Amino acid sequence: MSPLFRELLSNASFAFLALFPILNPPAMAPIFLALTEAVPDRQRNRLALLISLYTFVLLSVLLVAGGWMLKLLGISIPVIAIAGGLLVFHSAWLMLNKNPRVTVSEQEEIRTSMIDKAFFPLTMPVTAGPGAIAVTLSLVPRGSVRETETLLQFLAVAAGIAAVALTVFVFYRFSGAFIRRIGKTGAAAVGQISAFVLLAIGVQIVWMGTRELLLTLR
Repeated sequence: MSPLFRELLSNASFAFLALFPILNPPAMAPIFLALTEAVPDRQRNRLALLISLYTFVLLSVLLVAGGWMLKLLGISIPVIAIAGGLLVFHSAWLMLNKNPRVTVSEQEEIRTSMIDKAFFPLTMPVTAGPGAIAVTLSLVPRGSVRETETLLQFLAVAAGIAAVALTVFVFYRFSGAFIRRIGKTGAAAVGQISAFVLLAIGVQIVWMGTRELLLTLR
């Protein structure tokens, strides 16, 4: 395996591992199932596909356009990495303490006119919320887009986003059978493990951003 391919695989894996816990499909699948319990299975399956597709498109657009947006605002990527890492840490802490992501009133609102709400709010912010947006911006590759290596890094991160969007579809599509198989206790255990991994990733992202800022002081 060449060093370049190994690095690209590492970037794709890191993007997947950074986004999977914060999207947290295993923990969100029961919520999705509860929100769509009044609709036919065929419509629920279509919703799962749409949410997965919208998640990929939303995060990919942020990945591509996020760097230029930050430059226009005068915000450096290391600063975004620190802010995103802190937000991820906060989200993971809330998850570890079992705070619900969606309130009861929001659930009632979402239950009406499902297909019309596939993007908002079922994709954003229920599935891909501020934490996922912050993480995606922190994953924007450094360097000029004119360089082949930078373009390959963009593709690697996009592959990681595609992989995590696919897991959203799988868990949402088969949420009923999955939850019945592992039970509520199993789903809660998966959610807590994901939250702990997310906590560690939040610290890692903060450290990466801090290290880059410190290097600019030299």
